[in-house]
Amino acid sequence: MTLATGNAAYLHLGLGFIQMLKAFTPAVVLGVMWALGAPRVGRAAVGFVFVIVAGTVIEVKGELHATIVGLTLMMVSEVMEAINLVMTQRLLQELKFTVVEGFYVLAPPSAACLFGAAAFLEWPSMLREGHLDIVPSNPLRFVAAATLGLAVNYVSLCLIQLTSSLFSKILNTVRGICLVLVGVMFYGEEIAPLELFGYSVALIGFAGYNYVQLFPKEGDRLEKFSVAACSCSGLDAARGSYGLAVDVDEL
Repeated sequence: MTLATGNAAYLHLGLGFIQMLKAFTPAVVLGVMWALGAPRVGRAAVGFVFVIVAGTVIEVKGELHATIVGLTLMMVSEVMEAINLVMTQRLLQELKFTVVEGFYVLAPPSAACLFGAAAFLEWPSMLREGHLDIVPSNPLRFVAAATLGLAVNYVSLCLIQLTSSLFSKILNTVRGICLVLVGVMFYGEEIAPLELFGYSVALIGFAGYNYVQLFPKEGDRLEKFSVAACSCSGLDAARGSYGLAVDVDEL
C-alpha cells in the first residue's frame, strides 16, 4: 500500500509538495505507536507534533495545485508507511530478525499486493494503449530502477536495525528538503509563500520532535518549563481578575 499509493500520488501532486507532506510522518507514527501499544512519548514530543500538524495544514492551504485524490493517496501512504516503520523496527530489533530474513518475510506479500493491484488497475489500460512496449524499449532504465529500489529497501532495513525508525525519518526528511529544491530548480515547480512558510513551521516541529526523542532529559526539562510558564500565566490572570472584582466591589 505504501509503494502503490505513494507512487500514484506523483500523478496528482508535484514532487516538492509531496516531500513537504512527508514532514507530517511523525504525527502519523505517533498515532500508530499509540494504537499498537508502543511506549508513549512525552508531552513535549506531542506538542511538537501539533506544530507539525499546524505547518502541514498551512502547506495544504498554500499549495496552488493540490487535488483531493492526490492528498488522499498521500494520507493513505503516510499511514501505511508509519505502520510499516513501527512493525519493521519491532521485527528487526525485538524479534532479532536479520535483514535478509526480513526481506524473506516482507518481500513475497509486498510483491503479491503490488502484482494484484497492477493487474486490476493498470494492466488493462497498458495493454489497450500499447504502453507495455515501453519496457522492452528501455531495458536499462527499468533494470536500473529495479536495482536502485532493491538497494534502497535493503539499506533502509539495515538502518532501522542498527538505529531506529526515528533516525530513518530524520534522513528521509533531509532527503525531502533536497528534493524540494530539485523540484523548483529542475522541474519548474512553483512554491507559494504561504506553502513555504507552512513547510518551515513543519520542519521546526519535526526538528523539535526528534530532539526531544533523542534527548529525553531535555524533553522533560522543556515540559517542566512549559508547565511552570502556564501556571504563572494562570496565576497572573487569576490575580488580574481578582483585582478587577475588588475594584468593581469598591465602586
